[in-house]
Amino acid sequence: MLPEDVEARFRRIEDNLAVTAELQRQAEDRSKEDIDHVKAIQDAMARWMDKMADRQDEFEVKMSALIDAQIQGEAETRELRRMLELYLKSRTNGGGN
Repeated sequence: MLPEDVEARFRRIEDNLAVTAELQRQAEDRSKEDIDHVKAIQDAMARWMDKMADRQDEFEVKMSALIDAQIQGEAETRELRRMLELYLKSRTNGGGN
């Protein structure tokens, strides 16, 4: 057997090693939780970016349709204006007064 003071030092070392091992285990658990949290954030951001890309596509389709409708409306307005001018001209100049 070893002297009592050496045995006591070995017990303290063992106790310190046990405490160190527990602290390391807790740190590893926290690290795993942090990594899982970061992965969850990355997944959420990826889903959000996919959603925003879909909305961007929808926006572009709607904007294109709106521009087409505006162009069509302007063309119809020009045609209506031309027809109205012809009608008014025919009533005032050659309408058979």
